[in-house]
Amino acid sequence: MLRFHTAGESHGMYLVGILEGIPRGLKLDLDYINSMLILRRKGYGRGKRMDFEEDKPEFFGGLNKENITTGAPIGFRVRNIDWEKGGRGKFSLVPRPGHSDFSGSIKYDFDNLYLPAERTSGRLTVLDVIAGSICILFLREFGVETYFFVTSVGGVSIPTKRFDDISSLFRRAISSPVLVPFPEFEERIMDEIEHAIEEKDSLGGSGIVILRGVPAGLGDYNRWDKRIDGLIAQAVMSIPSVKAVEIGEGIESSRSMGSKFHDSFLIRGDRILRGSNNAGGIEGGITNGEDIVVKFYAKPIPTVRKGVRSVNLKEFKEVRSGYVRSDTVVIPAVSLVAASRVSFVIASSFLDKFGGDHIKDTKDSFNNYINSRRRFWQR
Repeated sequence: MLRFHTAGESHGMYLVGILEGIPRGLKLDLDYINSMLILRRKGYGRGKRMDFEEDKPEFFGGLNKENITTGAPIGFRVRNIDWEKGGRGKFSLVPRPGHSDFSGSIKYDFDNLYLPAERTSGRLTVLDVIAGSICILFLREFGVETYFFVTSVGGVSIPTKRFDDISSLFRRAISSPVLVPFPEFEERIMDEIEHAIEEKDSLGGSGIVILRGVPAGLGDYNRWDKRIDGLIAQAVMSIPSVKAVEIGEGIESSRSMGSKFHDSFLIRGDRILRGSNNAGGIEGGITNGEDIVVKFYAKPIPTVRKGVRSVNLKEFKEVRSGYVRSDTVVIPAVSLVAASRVSFVIASSFLDKFGGDHIKDTKDSFNNYINSRRRFWQR
């Protein structure tokens, strides 16, 4: 099992993460981790803070000089450049609808309504991306690849059934300013974002994460809190802005006949295959060997330049909510964070099932398992 702990605030000096449970012997590709952090900062419609934050992780535990994991907890930190610029100390008595200002201040009895946002800000997801990138690298050791991209921004949606060559689509998406795999949709989405900027407003959107190569048998139906779809949903749902999570064609299933929706079994040569993947790679709370498909839907950013009807709690009168530096749309970054969270869940489930203090032990256990179960899908 993996554990992930964080400390620090959005405008504090450092953000700190500890990833516990990665076995010894995993070579970390720091260039890959840094490329994921750069991708998180990019995206049409991001705020000005992304222009100067460097997001350079400093690892202080769990790695040797060759950047190979030692089996100890992996510690890392990221310095907030905004701290050096004095971007802190704001005070507010006006809660922003949709943010944690009101509920968080009630819970912790804060007079300054901005304080809850120091921990609920999307800024902290830089730590998720570092931890998630390590999990993605771990899963690659077992032939699992992680893909993600945006499927809608505002009122513009891309088709979500055209995923035959997923690796090519992913390469195209990460070179797109809005993280979409189809160039013909880029301009329409950027126009949508420009309109929101002109209107001093914000936009929501949706995205998808696909993990290919995940073996059947991860998760468990004997305990509700071990069901893999429940673990994925909780991990993605807790990302700031995400308001709904879907596994496979979960929403469409509510409008379908069972005979048409469920994924048929087929025999092709010496292998048993599935006729479709509407289940999104999970049946009975357990992975079934097909692609893990997770869709998620994010609300617009709560911080809106035009303001939203709110109240001044001290003066007890209705006012417009205030504006602090923020993004117009964050769904490209949310998609990357979702991929990080899903990869964390799958990596943790891998280690639950296959164990191993050294990654060689994990691989031996994994290979023995695959060989012992092969009769279920191959003759």
